[in-house]
Amino acid sequence: MNRKNIIIPSQPPSGTRDFLPGEAELIDRVSGILLEEFSKWGYKRVITPSIDFLNVFLLSSEAAELFKVADISTGELLSFRSDFTPQIGRTSSVLRNTSVLPYKFSYCGPVLRNFDPVLGKPREIWQVGAELIGPESPESDAELIIMGIESLKRLNIKDFSVDIGNVEFFRGIVSDIDESVRKKIEEFILRKDSSGLNGFLAGVSLPSDKKEVISELPFIFGEKSVIKKAWKMASNAAAKNAIETLERVVSYIKSYKLEEYITIDLGEIRGLNYYTGTIFECFIPHVGYEIFGGGRYNNLIGMFGENCAGAGFAINLDILGRYVDSYAPKKKDFLVFNKTSDKKSEAKLVMFLRKAGYCVESNFMDYGYLEVIQYMQENNMENIIYINEDAVLLKNINTNKEEKFKTVSDMQKYMKTVKN
Repeated sequence: MNRKNIIIPSQPPSGTRDFLPGEAELIDRVSGILLEEFSKWGYKRVITPSIDFLNVFLLSSEAAELFKVADISTGELLSFRSDFTPQIGRTSSVLRNTSVLPYKFSYCGPVLRNFDPVLGKPREIWQVGAELIGPESPESDAELIIMGIESLKRLNIKDFSVDIGNVEFFRGIVSDIDESVRKKIEEFILRKDSSGLNGFLAGVSLPSDKKEVISELPFIFGEKSVIKKAWKMASNAAAKNAIETLERVVSYIKSYKLEEYITIDLGEIRGLNYYTGTIFECFIPHVGYEIFGGGRYNNLIGMFGENCAGAGFAINLDILGRYVDSYAPKKKDFLVFNKTSDKKSEAKLVMFLRKAGYCVESNFMDYGYLEVIQYMQENNMENIIYINEDAVLLKNINTNKEEKFKTVSDMQKYMKTVKN
């Protein structure tokens, strides 16, 4: 193969994208605020590897969704990270012998999922999340939801709603139904396809009261009245325990005076094979993607050894970043444009300004003054230090306020007075 004739694409693979400086700065800023908020609740950041054993991610992802690779030394199948939670479950399992519960972890980074680009789903998703390992109480579920709400409020996002459900309610309702019938019911409810569900129920042999309860499942969402309705539908201990758990979750959220942000949705059965109790999703009106989502997964850590309860959630940074309307890129303090051969004086000035806490950038392009101004405008810079043989000019390009000095040393003396 003649490598000289290869044309390398200028765009990244479908489903991924480059984050340019402003976008990357936004990701950094938002993730920093979220991780800081989590830390106030005791959640400490961990960093997990970007690849792991394939079976780790099969606990939460379908095999077809994984980017697989073979370990050249062992032949073992690995996968790029598709989900942080199983890795944190693995880490928690190791800690059981040395550390006291609970474990409160946070994380930040990308996950990769091998979706078909035709579907329009991103294949790389930047996430910030938190996992709480150990407690099994409804109040610990509620803490995660409260922390998610407080995090969005911290970012000045106001118009959102968190839908809260419990997968054990659905499991209780259909626990006495044949598995093949139950699977079909799951499919219709996942799609919120009430007409399809009713048509299917008409053709199966179930008691009429059971059919009536199941047909109501896609619509059991809303405010306080939903729980009353759910109590009437619950016919066994599993469904009743799910409602009791939900009531305690809601009660604890109310103690933080955040009930305006929540909605009950007992017809939500997302992740039925993964979650074991409370589940929740946060949406902004008229947006088809969740801002954050998660729930309880009490069987996950047992896959690595001794079992332990767990719950957590992840925030989609890419989606969230679109709604952080109060963000303004940080203005850079100075651009030094030196047209003389005296680089030592320039270096001395730059070192002085940086030591004083300013952001300082030197421009080495062979530009004229107007081209430098254009560069500054495009990169959100305000102040230029223009050095030529005759003088040193300090100018704010937005206000046109300027100061002139005979030498770089004179300007440095001036900046000492300004800083003080």
